[in-house]
Amino acid sequence: MNLARRLRREAQSDDRSWTRLQLLGSIERAGGVATPTMLCESESMRSSNLAAALRDLENGGLIVRYPDAEDGRKVRIRLTPRGFETLHQNIAHRERWLSETIRDSLTPEEYALLLATGQLLDRLAHHDDACSVAK
Repeated sequence: MNLARRLRREAQSDDRSWTRLQLLGSIERAGGVATPTMLCESESMRSSNLAAALRDLENGGLIVRYPDAEDGRKVRIRLTPRGFETLHQNIAHRERWLSETIRDSLTPEEYALLLATGQLLDRLAHHDDACSVAK
């Protein structure tokens, strides 16, 4: 949790809030087909909070809203080139900080342990409750 907090602090060094960055990431992962409903679910946000965040992103030129091609009542959301650049500059900044911190702080043995731990954490994060893992 401390590392997650630190990465959040690093993300905010470019004056974009963590929530807005998470939304930009969710929109990108949706591949240009994000809807407000999808974003509410993926980010566990209330619709009023999401609406305010989307207004801020749109006013900042980071996203555009457009009607769904099949159902004109639905709204789709995609990143603008500026939104894409903002998101990826922030990701690069956080990755650079983490890479430099690992290089400067860990011994080769600790680095190997970190990689092994990362694989275990990834396995836990992707665990499917329906399947059982042999012990």
